Parts: sequence; structure tokens; C-alpha cells
Amino acid sequence: MKAINQFRNDFENTLNMSEGIIKNIRSKAFEKFISEKFPTRKDEYWKYSDPSSILKLDLNYNDSGILENGNYDIILSNGKIVKTTTKLKSGTIAEGLNNGSIPKNLLKNEKNPFLNLNNAFAINGCYLILDSEEKKDIKILNLISNDGRSQAIYPKLIIIAKENSDSTIFEEIKVKGTGTNFVNSVTDIIIENGANLEHIILDDFAKDTYNISNICVKQKKDSNFISHNFSVGKKLARRDYNIELVGTGANCDLYGLYFVEGNNHIDHHTTIEHKKEHCTSNEHYKGILSGKAVGVFNGRIHVHPKAQKTDAIQNNQNLLLTDDAIIHTKPELEIYADDVKCTHGATVGQLDDKALFYLRTRGLNQKSAQQLLMRAYVGEIIDHIGNRNIRSKIMDIVLNRLPKGD
Repeated sequence: MKAINQFRNDFENTLNMSEGIIKNIRSKAFEKFISEKFPTRKDEYWKYSDPSSILKLDLNYNDSGILENGNYDIILSNGKIVKTTTKLKSGTIAEGLNNGSIPKNLLKNEKNPFLNLNNAFAINGCYLILDSEEKKDIKILNLISNDGRSQAIYPKLIIIAKENSDSTIFEEIKVKGTGTNFVNSVTDIIIENGANLEHIILDDFAKDTYNISNICVKQKKDSNFISHNFSVGKKLARRDYNIELVGTGANCDLYGLYFVEGNNHIDHHTTIEHKKEHCTSNEHYKGILSGKAVGVFNGRIHVHPKAQKTDAIQNNQNLLLTDDAIIHTKPELEIYADDVKCTHGATVGQLDDKALFYLRTRGLNQKSAQQLLMRAYVGEIIDHIGNRNIRSKIMDIVLNRLPKGD
């Protein structure tokens, strides 16, 4: 229980760094976190992943950001804003609460302990307002810097897309330096009436990283959210998407690619709450696993009683390159309306032997043939990215990161 004691010490030592609204929110969030049981494999939601391994770490809070050069509009280092060149309205979470840009109930107590823990350390963070009727392309670097310590980092990003805005956000997560990292990150997104938001997230975590990531999205009437999630498994990598369609005519598309090799672990949970009528969702996630890696995908579509005329599709596909790789896949439908169209499915398989043989007969060696087939496999997801330059960059990075199958 080393980590719990250190969480408490760090919280008490940093509480006076906040004042006003955010101080009260932080106090209530930590009380909620500390009063409840830390999740383990015995909890259904964590059946195939073990977050209790985090409790054995000797962690210390760190927000000492460093400036990283790069062509980014916003740079966060260990959760702190170190660079911003955008003219959009932005600032720390405390500033956003004080000036009314962030609704206070956005940081309410949650059932998820990692959301409460993140709120308890909402000392810095960043909020971003995408103005009505405007079209923006924004690049964000979320940097984790470590000088060799065991550290806990709490990045927090709040994005509010105003009515009829049309924006693309490309967020890169990088780790610089060596050491053990516990990264507990939260991204809250509000998409107002008629707004369009495309969010691309690409991570590159270091070997000794435990990452718990929550992305929470609330969509209003006729809004559109397109998510592209590219993630690599490490010691423990868990990313949850929680989407609420609270306005008629809202649509979300979730696309994901995840890779894990060696003895690493990756876990994706997605929940789409269809709360109003005439909403649509489309979800397509693919994984590639090798070595003795473990992957988890749990996708849940929840159609509420008032959500008539729902159209929801969910699909998860997994490619195992070795006999020892394991995938746990569990697509779910929970439907309480009678006029809906919902489908879901999952596949697990290996590279097609006939396709490999065909390519070998055309002069390719075994490795090149495998790479070509995997390029086609990932291309189906990457091709959905709207921005051509980002799409090309992601393709190059993904091809370089593909598991080797050994």
C-alpha cells in the first residue's frame, strides 16, 4: 500500500497550492477516492487487468515541467502548460473554473476512483475553448518527463467545442527520460449543438509506465465526434472511452489501433450511452499482439428507453502473431428501446497462410509478406483520418511500431 500513503502525503503537501473553487473540488475528490476500495481483478470492470500492481510502487507527485521544442500549439509537461501559441481561449483548470469557462459539475465526484484521483490533483491542467462557427486544426503535445525517479503524473485536459464549430485536435503523448511513471490522465470533452470534433491521440509510453487514461465525451444535439486512438501496451496500459449522446441526432465514430508485444499489457474499455432518439454510433477497433502479450477489449453499447431509432455498430478484430499472445474481447449490447438497429462482433485470428503463400510466390520474403498484410490490416483504420498530412504521419509511425511477431 505504498502508493496510497504517498497519494495522501502528496495531496496534503499540495493542497495549499490551490485556492477558491478548485481547492474545494480537490478536497472532495480526494475524500471520495480515499474512502472507497481500490479496484482489483475481483471487480468485473478490471477482471483481466490488475491495477493493484500500482499500489506496490513508491510514487512521488511531480509537476516540474520542462519546455520541449516542436511544432505544437499547446505543450503540457507533466500536466503543466509550458507553451501555448494558439489564440484560442485557454488556461489552467483553476482559471477556467474561476472565469466560468468550465462548468463546475464537470469535476464532480465519480464512481471511477481514477477520475476522483485525477480531480484531487487538478493543480494545473489545461482547458481549451473552440469558438462557435470557427474551423481550427490544433496540435497538442502531452509530455511526460522523468529524470530517473518513480513519479505520479496527473495530466488533465478539458475541451469545449462551441455550437457549429469544426475542429481537429491531434494529441501526441511522449515520455522523455528514464524511470517509473504512473500516468493517470483525464480528458473531458463537451461538444455543443451542431459542432464537429475530430480527436486523434497517439501515445509513445516508456517501458516502465503504468497508464490509466479516461476520455469522457458529452455530445449535444446534432453534434459529431470522430475519435482515432493509437496506443501501445506497456507494463499496464488502460484507456477508457465514456461517450454520452445526450442530444437528438448526435453521432460518434470510434476508431482504434492497439499494439502490444513481449510481456506487456493493454486494455481498452469503451462505453457509448445512447440517451436520446435518432443517434448513431460506429466503433471499429483492431489489435495486433505478439510475444506473451495480453490484450483486453470491452466495448459496451447502452441504449436507454428514450433512445428510439438508434443505429449502433461495434466491431473488434484481433491479430495474434504468436501462440502465446492472449486477447480477451467482450463486445456488449444493453438495449431498452424496441425500435433500434444494433450489431456487434469480434474476431481473433492469425495472418492468412494462403495470402502469405501468394505473396511469397511473387518474390517477397516471409517478413516482407507479413509486413504488407499488416499494412493493409491497419490501413482500414488509419484511412478514416480526415487530415491528409496527419494520416500520412500516423501511417509511417504505425508501420514502424508494428510488433515483429517474435
